[in-house]
Amino acid sequence: MTTKIFTPEEIKDLKVAAIARKYKCSDDYVRRVLKGDRERNTEMAKGIMKDATDMLAIVERETTEVL
Repeated sequence: MTTKIFTPEEIKDLKVAAIARKYKCSDDYVRRVLKGDRERNTEMAKGIMKDATDMLAIVERETTEVL
């Protein structure tokens, strides 16, 4: 199973500060986890990856119906 490495463009689309605030860590730590510079074996890193993946899916999805 390959691990997602976020591109600089994808990281720009994410609200890194919000993720950092949620996990009580630095913006830099979140960016390092997303880029793959830090290990992703801790519960915090796994949570950061899950939340970032979910956020990016929302940003990239095609909205067909506007309310």
